[in-house]
Amino acid sequence: MTLISFRQLIHMIELNSQYTVAAMSFLSGQSGEWKVMIQLLARQTIGPFSPVEMKAHFIRSCKNLLAASQALGLKASEAAANRAVKESLELLAHPYLDAHILGRLVSLADHLVQTFGDEIEGRSFFVMPAAHSKYFSSDQAFGADVEDAFPSASFDISEAAKCRAFGRWTASVMHLMRVMEVGLSSLAKHYDVVHDANWNQVINQIEARTREVGKRSHGAEAEQWAAEAATHLRFVKNAWRNHAMHPLEKYDEDRAVLIFENCRSFMQHLAGKLAEFD
Repeated sequence: MTLISFRQLIHMIELNSQYTVAAMSFLSGQSGEWKVMIQLLARQTIGPFSPVEMKAHFIRSCKNLLAASQALGLKASEAAANRAVKESLELLAHPYLDAHILGRLVSLADHLVQTFGDEIEGRSFFVMPAAHSKYFSSDQAFGADVEDAFPSASFDISEAAKCRAFGRWTASVMHLMRVMEVGLSSLAKHYDVVHDANWNQVINQIEARTREVGKRSHGAEAEQWAAEAATHLRFVKNAWRNHAMHPLEKYDEDRAVLIFENCRSFMQHLAGKLAEFD
């Protein structure tokens, strides 16, 4: 993810909606055109006119900048846009535009564009790759089943996903470790393993219990579920051990994404059979 200025952003994306940048361009261009027409009207080179399409475009552009200002919290721009919308509706209601009306419209357009540009220039924007953005907006990054089965993990799942979206790989892993702890607690309870502060020992005991589950003693379904749990546990064990042994370790994208995906698979597998409050 890249930190860019508004001047760079303006050439890459449209703020708030697909029409915002176009609105700024239209208002700026229309203002310049009207300034010329005001001079022509003053010289009586042309007479009052009534451009219906332009009227609608002007009001729509002001409304688009109003929506963008509200979305971005630009208070001065919001006030300028509100004023432009309200006054332009009154001014453009006249059947013909004369020099006086055009002069006021030019003033409204110039003030709105200048204010919006000045306010937005002080903001920084993050461009998030499409592959990452879905993790920022997702309320259930691990799925609804995991959310229902392990509600206490919901916060850290959400934060891990947001950190992944922002490329904060080490922070994402820190949250994932807390998610794993919720899953391990439920798995320990399922296999009657007493869990304490030493999670490496707890994991070893859980792993041993999964190997005791057989088709004859527990049934084919239980055997299959335990075998899959053991597969997930091997990854969890390695991730947890590395985390415990190297608490100051930094994670890159490849490792963080690998841990994220395996943690999600682990929790989804558990959610098919367990719940933390059972």
